Amino acid sequence: MTTAYRWRITAVVALGLFMAILDNTIVSVTLPQMQKAFHTDFETITWVASAYFLAQAAVIPIVGYLSDRIGSKLVFLTALTLFTVGSALCAFAPTKEALIVFRVFQGIGGGALLPITFAIIFRIFPPNERGMANAVLGIPVMMAPAFGPTIGGYLSTSFSWNAIFLINVPIGIVALILAILILPRQTDAEKQEVVEDKQRFDLPGLALSIIGFTALVYGITEAGSKGWGNSTVLTFVLIGVVVLAAFVVVELRVSDPVIDLRLFANYTFTISNIVLWAVAGMLFGSLFLLPLFFV
Repeated sequence: MTTAYRWRITAVVALGLFMAILDNTIVSVTLPQMQKAFHTDFETITWVASAYFLAQAAVIPIVGYLSDRIGSKLVFLTALTLFTVGSALCAFAPTKEALIVFRVFQGIGGGALLPITFAIIFRIFPPNERGMANAVLGIPVMMAPAFGPTIGGYLSTSFSWNAIFLINVPIGIVALILAILILPRQTDAEKQEVVEDKQRFDLPGLALSIIGFTALVYGITEAGSKGWGNSTVLTFVLIGVVVLAAFVVVELRVSDPVIDLRLFANYTFTISNIVLWAVAGMLFGSLFLLPLFFV
């Protein structure tokens, strides 16, 4: 694989990554307009944003595991298709309930695009070139959330709230065609690994991770409006903690876990993840909240 070909692959996956991250913040400035359009209260309409985050939280931990078994190209194409179709459904959603459901659908695709993009980069670049490739991918990662409120404000003012979802459709189709043509197919060695991995599929870990992360994120999300003392918040947080505790026990016992928790024994790995978590929380949190104070 030539260097030029690797960078073409990087450009394609970066386009999908930019779209997925953009939709984290693009809706923040259009929520009041959606509220008026659907004649609902603001607490309900904020679920248009929360549903996307919730779906991402559920799918991100398992994407790398799935890509090892069915191939990174297939996972990327599936995620991009879900995101694009979900965007089209959101644009024409007839009710607020339908819009929230379609955002979950879109979030599953968008959430899968984030880890699979970096997985593809790590597979095509040798170790000495991964730093540069990650730096290039860092451009859409940092620019997308910053551009989201601006682009969302322009589209919703010039057209309507539907435009923030509709614009994803043509871009998603172009990215999908490019991905089909450019992304490499599975090698014979990778296909053999897939066959072997299917024999030890960690189904309990997969189910526990989805349930645990979804319940925990839902409880934390509801705490913002209902308070930490609310029974619903406490119930879902408790469920999330208990299920994730069971998830940890299962993952430490299986030979091929969904998430290899033993990696957290490495100090550098653990600290890097904590720093990334803190940076992402402050970045996305501020970009989501600040536009609401200027509406």
